[in-house]
Amino acid sequence: MTAGYFDLNHTVSQDEIDAQQHVHNLRYLQWSLWAAARHTEALGWDAKAGLQRGVGWVVREHRIQYRAAAVAGDEVIVRTWVHDLQRFASRRKYLVCRPSDRTVLARVETRWVFVDLNDHRALEIPPEAKRELVVCATPPLPWDESE
Repeated sequence: MTAGYFDLNHTVSQDEIDAQQHVHNLRYLQWSLWAAARHTEALGWDAKAGLQRGVGWVVREHRIQYRAAAVAGDEVIVRTWVHDLQRFASRRKYLVCRPSDRTVLARVETRWVFVDLNDHRALEIPPEAKRELVVCATPPLPWDESE
């Protein structure tokens, strides 16, 4: 993890390809959820411990703008960062990129709400979580960092 953002590296497998011979749309969402989970884990959030305490993050909204298609064998990076923190919610953004040809495949945004999992109501984000979830400005594209 670097400067408030997190990169998930992924190689597109054949089982992620749809009848149109490119990555199925739902895979971009799945990759984004994986990246969010690994990012918060890297920041110290223990999802299993949260479940035991009856608290956790749930999705309230997703937005995905598809820009280009990925195919089997592509190496992709899902870059994610916390865009904002509110009292009960956080917005996270993602860029799904293919560095080999410098293509942004998708832009994703998810609104997460911190909840009591037993009675399904929103909870104020705990201070310790707010300390760890650093709000980040839009980070550079992966290929712009090395130049």
